[in-house]
Amino acid sequence: MDLRAAKAQLRAEMKALRAELSPAAHEQQAAQAASVLLSLPQWSVARVVCLYASFKHELGTHRLLQTALDEGKVLILPRTQPDGTLSLHEVSDLSTLTSSHLGILEPTPSAPRRDVTEVDLFLVPGLAFAADGHRLGYGAGFYDRLLNQAKPTAFTVGYGFEFQIAPEVPVESHDHCLHAIVTPAGVVPKVSR
Repeated sequence: MDLRAAKAQLRAEMKALRAELSPAAHEQQAAQAASVLLSLPQWSVARVVCLYASFKHELGTHRLLQTALDEGKVLILPRTQPDGTLSLHEVSDLSTLTSSHLGILEPTPSAPRRDVTEVDLFLVPGLAFAADGHRLGYGAGFYDRLLNQAKPTAFTVGYGFEFQIAPEVPVESHDHCLHAIVTPAGVVPKVSR
């Protein structure tokens, strides 16, 4: 099986598994994963955090968004651009988020822009993650391009259900490697092969 087909198959498998979770199980696991993330020392020391608003069957992030604001962190969320990039915007009120053409809540175009190099911690979505830190996203490369511009000290953490941890994920040279993955069961630290 070629790389493209392998990625497509793994994406389909993970989407199906996520869709099978009941709303109650989803909510419980989102609360557990949020507790894990919030207990990380990297979260505690981060002043500027780039999170994302979960959508569809992704592990919920809404508690994290509110907690970041409650703790006085600078909360940054991505906004998709027509050229296939993400712009980063500061958010101080979650009620101002609007739905994108993809159905994802994101900042308005007028929200203050922030530079990727300001971010101390990035929360990164994905469909599958491997213990070596690689992730399989949705296929548009938004986060790979964004994270390749981050400052070297920025902590990058994947966020997903435990079943999204795969023995390995298909990787290309442009794919960004994460420092850790948070699941409801705990932290999967990056391990070298």
